[in-house]
Amino acid sequence: MAKWTTIVWDQLIVENILLAGIIVGSIYLEQWGHRRSQISEEKESRRRIIMYLADDLQKRLNFIDETHQYSDYKPFFTDMWDAIILTGKHVLLRFELFQSLQRTYSWMKYYNSELDGQ
Repeated sequence: MAKWTTIVWDQLIVENILLAGIIVGSIYLEQWGHRRSQISEEKESRRRIIMYLADDLQKRLNFIDETHQYSDYKPFFTDMWDAIILTGKHVLLRFELFQSLQRTYSWMKYYNSELDGQ
């Protein structure tokens, strides 16, 4: 009878260890999958931000060309950059890129303040 009890305990211990391994493994896989989806969303968000800002800056270059052509000086709109800052999406950009964009839009705002002063 004692031998039977030992075998049952050994089997119970092995089954519990396997069950614990399955639970830990499934939690790890779930967290891994969630992190991968977050990384994918951040990459897509970063790509969209850069695409929108590049389009916005290209429109500003066209605006500058028209300004020189017609000698009609109007203020720049910086609402795209302001929206990115307000939503906190700027943290997705590399620091060097963020710094460059911040300087660009700061010059636009400086230009706007100079126009307001005239």
